[in-house]
Amino acid sequence: MAGKLVETVELDNKLTVELWDLSRVLAGDRWLVSLEVRADVPLKAEMLPESEEKEKVLEVLRNVFGDQVPYRYKQERHFVDQKEKDSVFLQFVKTVKKNLLPYLSHRDFAKRLVISKVRELKAKDPRRFF
Repeated sequence: MAGKLVETVELDNKLTVELWDLSRVLAGDRWLVSLEVRADVPLKAEMLPESEEKEKVLEVLRNVFGDQVPYRYKQERHFVDQKEKDSVFLQFVKTVKKNLLPYLSHRDFAKRLVISKVRELKAKDPRRFF
């Protein structure tokens, strides 16, 4: 997906967050204003709770995601006038910095993300874990 890296932020929990501008023209002077927040969490065994299936879960996660579990958050607005697109995008950035970055910087964020991805994978296809 094309886009432009706008900013990189290092959080207190050692997570690197990237802010990407994925805005594009829809028609004439109308834009899709799009901000995507990206963070890749290194996958470590200690992020998973102790259980008999821990090794299998770790294997499934590595097969699906590799060594990093992706986090993506997107904020979009459709059919924005060209004159307003920059201010809309800047408002998105301001909102993300105020509301999302404190959430991402929590010391347990990475662990919670990994556990959440395990739950999602189990819900989609529980057979992977046997």
